[in-house]
Amino acid sequence: MEEDLNRKHELETAIKEYLGQAEMHPMSDAWEKAHTGDYVLVFGLSSFSNQDYSEAYCFVTPKEAERKLMDKVDSLYESRIRAATVRNSRQRAITLLGQNTEFIFPFETDDLEQQYLDKIYDLLNSHFDSRYEAIVPMYQLECADDVEFPLANAVLYSGGTRSRLAAIANCACNHFRDTDREQIELCTYLKFPVTGDNHSRLEQVKYEAEHALQVLRFIYPWFEQDGKSNHPAQGVSTWKHSWQVIVYDRTPETRIGSLWNAAKPNGIHGTLRICAELLNDAKKYYYLDCINYHFQNHDLNLVSRRFCRAFKYYDVASQTSDADVALANFVVCVDILLPSGKAYELTNFLISLIEKGNVYVPKITLDEQLSDADKTELRERVSLTVSDYKAFYIIRDKVVHGNTMNDNVSDMQVKKARQIANNAIRAYAKLSRAFNWQSDKQAKDWFNEASKPAEMKTP
Repeated sequence: MEEDLNRKHELETAIKEYLGQAEMHPMSDAWEKAHTGDYVLVFGLSSFSNQDYSEAYCFVTPKEAERKLMDKVDSLYESRIRAATVRNSRQRAITLLGQNTEFIFPFETDDLEQQYLDKIYDLLNSHFDSRYEAIVPMYQLECADDVEFPLANAVLYSGGTRSRLAAIANCACNHFRDTDREQIELCTYLKFPVTGDNHSRLEQVKYEAEHALQVLRFIYPWFEQDGKSNHPAQGVSTWKHSWQVIVYDRTPETRIGSLWNAAKPNGIHGTLRICAELLNDAKKYYYLDCINYHFQNHDLNLVSRRFCRAFKYYDVASQTSDADVALANFVVCVDILLPSGKAYELTNFLISLIEKGNVYVPKITLDEQLSDADKTELRERVSLTVSDYKAFYIIRDKVVHGNTMNDNVSDMQVKKARQIANNAIRAYAKLSRAFNWQSDKQAKDWFNEASKPAEMKTP
């Protein structure tokens, strides 16, 4: 309650300061000033008139005053209220107050000014206090019945006529066309919480859905076809081209009705099937819960932020068709996870990370180097796997400094770099959670005296 009162007081102060800089001009002059870009119309296209003026007039403020107000609102409402909503609220407050009496500005009484300030606060707070579940259909993806698959801050659900998405699609109040409804109700979908106005919610949808897809692309297996590595999860998307289908369903405590915007989806059930077995493997071998933890705590500690940044480079590398760019980004991904140092130091850090994390998955055969790989100590196998890291680091340096190396990088090198990065990410995710790293210093100190978590030390 006290926080709300403080927010209201600070908003009122900011609006008073803003309106105190308003200049009255004849409508034509006001519009001309606004078109120069140096001024902003205070109440939009709303105009005022009285007997002392032959021409209707408007109010403008300097652009700097507008920017200052928007920055204050952004801070007070945690970036959940966009500038367009603030401008709309300033104008809508006039309309609402003018229903009972003529709205006159500058305010004739303190009471009228307070009514205006209260109305703007109510309008902005209605956006900030609303809680929605974003329900985002997924294309080229099918989730098995009763599987709830956590991906970053979202959860993937199966579609079908009994799904939550189908219930919304078939609700008469949403006015979906039959062709849209029949396709939407079958889609597997992501669900996650969003808040704020329309613009803010859409930005959150894009941000969270992309994080969910990054995790999906990481945990879904690669396969070989015609001598090339392929990854079917790259074909999964939340929408294609400009078409979007996003349904906002109010959470139970604020449910009044459903808000939606829709366009016809481009296809359903495609290349991937998400099942309980994949979920179990993702948790057991890819440490899905640890990966999701870092996305969920991205804004709370530096270790999670570092992890998510490295994860992004891995995802970029996985999707590019340029071998040198892919290899360079896999190396950058690993580099972000390690303390600073020269190439040979980084290689030793990397060996310790993978070995102590005990996550090694040798997808590239070592038969040519080892007579019996299964009987070789883990550290030696890891050392052989990462032995090319120094050479990859040199290629990375050349690429980031503008050199084209695509013809000098083979598919096998890219595959090895991906394997190294994959092991590094899984090991970092596991160890950072096991040791509860909250700062870069804690992570760096571990690398100086690398050890296994307590539960891994027993035979």
